[in-house]
Amino acid sequence: MTVKAKIGVLVMALLEDDYNKTSHMRPAATAAAQEIADLLAEYGDVVHPGLIEEEAQAAAAARLFNSEDVDVIVAIELAYTKGLVPARCLLDTTAPVLVWNAQRVRRLGEDDGFDVVMLNSGMAGMPELTAVLIRTGREFALVTSLFDDPDGRRRVGEVIQAAAVRRRLRDARVALVGHPFEGMTDLMYDGLSLRQAIGPVVWPLEPEKVAQRFGEIAQADVEATMAAERARYAVEMEPALFERSVRLALAIESVVKEHHFDAFTAFDQVWLTDPRVGVIPSYGTGRLCEIGIPASPEGDVNTAVAQLILQELAGQATTLENYVIDFDSQAVMFSHDGHGNPALGTPGAVRVKHSIYYHGVHGFGAGFEFAYQPGPITNLALVTVGQGRWRFVISEGELLPFPPRSISAPQTLFKHDTLPVADWCDAWLRAGATHHMGAAQGRWTPQLLHLARMLGIEAVVV
Repeated sequence: MTVKAKIGVLVMALLEDDYNKTSHMRPAATAAAQEIADLLAEYGDVVHPGLIEEEAQAAAAARLFNSEDVDVIVAIELAYTKGLVPARCLLDTTAPVLVWNAQRVRRLGEDDGFDVVMLNSGMAGMPELTAVLIRTGREFALVTSLFDDPDGRRRVGEVIQAAAVRRRLRDARVALVGHPFEGMTDLMYDGLSLRQAIGPVVWPLEPEKVAQRFGEIAQADVEATMAAERARYAVEMEPALFERSVRLALAIESVVKEHHFDAFTAFDQVWLTDPRVGVIPSYGTGRLCEIGIPASPEGDVNTAVAQLILQELAGQATTLENYVIDFDSQAVMFSHDGHGNPALGTPGAVRVKHSIYYHGVHGFGAGFEFAYQPGPITNLALVTVGQGRWRFVISEGELLPFPPRSISAPQTLFKHDTLPVADWCDAWLRAGATHHMGAAQGRWTPQLLHLARMLGIEAVVV
């Protein structure tokens, strides 16, 4: 994760009022609250207002959480707490809520007395807490577990990871060079709706800025990059065209970093007729992915955002596109011409080759050809479904070993975990998925579902 979540910790217990007289438990409850805060520090930066017993303390906690702009509030009851106490905090805040119904003991022992019961009876107040959230229309995540249960802590961590991605999206800037590829309806988007529902702002990046920077890149930097790439990859193209492609890649990287963009997409053909550039940028957009700036082809803003989400979770992400159904293997070939993240390619088998698709005034520019590493994968399509609604379409499966075809493109073979290939295709299409998708190694569906709920958008798992 490039952004750490800021975690508001709301630990509650009713110890003393007109009828309850258990204030002698306050030191133990206060220590337990601090222990919880210390534990959650493993997942991010903790904002801990101390043990909450009364409405005034809950109101102060809300002010603290708001001033610190927390990404998630983790609400825990050590003992029964009147519902108006968490309501006082949660009605005055807007951050996503995780209700952790956590307990310190596995069971009540035969010799355990009231003090043990007191600090392990949070379930008594949980119905009031969750009912407050339901009745006020507040979405929340819920985990019931022992404090020291690894699976419970994993699920808590998944929610907090999603909250960190939500923060990243709120601050993200996506560069768009040119326009989405003409006629591609699933690339059409409403930038203001994207900003409101998902978070990133899309900012036009003029092709002229890159074209000018192209001529300003030092020749020594170009030659050093060419040498470094030849040491890593098999470069199978004309030296002059490779040099031009490297110069374009460095120009794009320079401008993107200068303007603090978090993701990038371009109408790839925008520089083909410009005599200063005159080649396709597939090699450069692949390098952007590798250095941590998600890039999608063809002006596809939505897929650039999907990649950014997956990169935050997995560390690296790429663009994939449906190509050929393999009915014999019950799989689908995924690829994209020239563009892909070489960090996810099979080590030692990444080639840099000229495009066979797009010819500029200076010829065919460089792109990548490799097979993606076999193993588990998560696919994410960010789609619009009409009436201003957004949707995640998510699918998990395995990338199979796949000898790359000589098509100047990254490529792989995707097999769903359980569905026959025809059923997967039907379900993927029924869900409204785009013809591009973001993809990352590993399995990230729980985090993506939490993120969708936090954003208030739909999610379909295929």
